[in-house]
Amino acid sequence: MTVARRRQLLFAALYFSEGAPIGFLWWALPTRLRAAGVEVADIAALLAALALPWAFKFLGAPLIDIVRTPRWTLRAWVAACQLLMGLCLVPVLLLDWSTGFTTIATLLMLHAVAAAAQDVAVDAYALAIVAPHERAAINAAMQGGMLTGRAVFGGGALLLDARIGANATIALLIGAIWASLAVLLIAGEREPARTVTTFTARRRQFQSALGEVARRRTTWLVLGFAAIGGAGFEAVGLLSAHTCSIVA
Repeated sequence: MTVARRRQLLFAALYFSEGAPIGFLWWALPTRLRAAGVEVADIAALLAALALPWAFKFLGAPLIDIVRTPRWTLRAWVAACQLLMGLCLVPVLLLDWSTGFTTIATLLMLHAVAAAAQDVAVDAYALAIVAPHERAAINAAMQGGMLTGRAVFGGGALLLDARIGANATIALLIGAIWASLAVLLIAGEREPARTVTTFTARRRQFQSALGEVARRRTTWLVLGFAAIGGAGFEAVGLLSAHTCSIVA
């Protein structure tokens, strides 16, 4: 297998583990909670909270970019986030969805924070190891992995619940995330060592780059387009999920 093909498979797997939590938390979870007797208002409040880590993940990007050492790399960030994502879901297997709502909500919130941090780390990792001429193919693999993950653990999770049970579906989600972690570790793709080694120097370098990006008009046009398009897409998904939960 060529290096380019191996990287495509790697990032398809990593993005599958990005899409899977989103599909489960934003699309499958409302119906599952409603079926367990949780009030619609509580479900809506939880979904709004679970969306916040992704909405504010740009605040975590500087931390992930700056807090890196020769041993604690972007690859280590991704691996740690994926390990934490799975660990947060393990206790959910032992809890009752109707009586343990508060505990489950807390665990899911921690899972969402780790998943959003993983998103940031994976993108930075891709930019660090993928050559510019490979990025189009890698991006296609990423999107394919993400959409597949959303589909399997979004609407697909509800079908799986009916066949194998809710806990088995969550176990599959944990397995999918940790399978992606295994692919990451086996692939062994390491980013180049940073030339700027001290924390202060990395912070100054980041601030300089951020200032340069903020001064570009195209940056704000792209952000505006992304906000409008993303808000519309997610609004339709959440509205559909709420409708299904109310009907259920």
